Amino acid sequence: MSSFKKTYVSPFDRHSLPLSGDALYWKQFTAPILLKEINSIDYIDVSPIEPNFVAVTCSARVQLYHPITRMVHKNYNRFKGAAHGAVFRNDGRLLLAGSDEAAVRLFDVSSKHLLRVFKGHQSAVHRCQFLPTDHQILSFSDDKSIMQWDISSEAMLHKFEGHTDYVRSAATIPSTPNLFVSGSYDHTVRVWDKREQVDVINVNHQSPVESILVTNNGSLLLTAGSTEIRVWDLLAGGRLLSKISQHHKTITSLRFASGGKRLLSASLDRHVKVYDMSNFEVIRTFDYSSPILSLGISPSDQTLIVGMADGIIAISRKEEESIKDEQENSSKIIQEKRRKSKTYSTFVETEFGIKEDVVQKDKKYDAYLRRFRYSKALDEVMNDHYYLRNPAVTVAVCQELIRRDGLKTALAGRSGRSLTRVLRFLIKYLGRPRFMRILLHVADNVVDLYANKVGEDPTTDQLFLKLHDEVTKETKYMTELMEVKGCLNMLTAGADYSKYQSKILSSPPEKFVPSEQAQQTFVVKIRDK
Repeated sequence: MSSFKKTYVSPFDRHSLPLSGDALYWKQFTAPILLKEINSIDYIDVSPIEPNFVAVTCSARVQLYHPITRMVHKNYNRFKGAAHGAVFRNDGRLLLAGSDEAAVRLFDVSSKHLLRVFKGHQSAVHRCQFLPTDHQILSFSDDKSIMQWDISSEAMLHKFEGHTDYVRSAATIPSTPNLFVSGSYDHTVRVWDKREQVDVINVNHQSPVESILVTNNGSLLLTAGSTEIRVWDLLAGGRLLSKISQHHKTITSLRFASGGKRLLSASLDRHVKVYDMSNFEVIRTFDYSSPILSLGISPSDQTLIVGMADGIIAISRKEEESIKDEQENSSKIIQEKRRKSKTYSTFVETEFGIKEDVVQKDKKYDAYLRRFRYSKALDEVMNDHYYLRNPAVTVAVCQELIRRDGLKTALAGRSGRSLTRVLRFLIKYLGRPRFMRILLHVADNVVDLYANKVGEDPTTDQLFLKLHDEVTKETKYMTELMEVKGCLNMLTAGADYSKYQSKILSSPPEKFVPSEQAQQTFVVKIRDK
């Protein structure tokens, strides 16, 4: 009796594809800490220098949050109306913000002093930018114009006109300081040369433009509007390279990550998606509770900040060491539990894919199987505990009975409640792919044993009809799948044939050159004639 092998319950299949390095990298972000502001979050920008303070523009103020403590570090509230689009200078020492007052304000980050106020627009300024090298700034307004300002004198240097609707997105090109980009609700994105005060490239996104980005080398332009991101080649004069449509609501914000190798997009569909810039495939998706209006990420990808329409700020930190420690601790706990509960021996792969192992503690159904009481073992796994919560155990016992050639013995002699219990289990779980092969074998035996008793009990007859409907439905479903598979095979075969035919037609015909022996034979025959 010591060689008796207990019934092994096959676990659900694990994910067939291991997570890639990128997926694991972005999975390291912890659950976000939620902070509540008084109004919807207009804009988020992260300081380029340590400790990477987060500037959150909301209502009539700009607040600086510490990324680790998540506490308010500074508060800039010198606005009479709503503030918009606060951004840091590339050294992190100055902060620039637009407002509903048609003015742009410049703050000193360390002292909170208001240094400059730039006035000249006729409508609200929603976006502003520092020029990369000069001591100058740009303001983008709802009056459809763009203005270039000198910081030291507060003087307006140039005014750029050409858009026919609100200008709500902006970007500079670090590698080419004389160029900058503007996006408007008139569906156009323009690349401007500040020396000539003209737009040198003009592309149409075909929907209101919400956000734009330019790669560091100035070769690619990314525009976001409606549910689509478009990629343009600036070196080729604005040629459209690709369209990315992974969101189902308006995309509101774009950001680069990992030194420009990854792209992040936020949308009103409550998702933030991470793309690989080499092929624009989605690597990771983050879900949030409300529509997202703005997005920010620290230069080292350590902090991800999301601003939502209901005033919630979600701050996630990537804490690699704590995650590794947590994974190690959880694996140790699992191994300890397994060591205490089970001792595994070598296992075999059966015909139906159910494994067997040795367990120290006997279950009731194993005790019945040990004593060859097959009917009792089946009754035990048909109770409510296994029927409702753990049907895999019932299927594993059925597999063990099939292996022992004792399934008919276990099913025979049933009537009333014990038979209806078996039929109900088959009806409930026959359609599950994991159980189908074994339960079809069980159903076949049930029909063979009780076909001559149909008509004796109305309840049993009704269950047999339901079982018949279930089998018919699965048969119809598999037939439709086979038809679809046949159509796909024909399409792929046709495509392969077309490729082969085009290759044959495109290649020049091969010249037939007879062998030397054939040529001599032909000459001899001609002479004989």
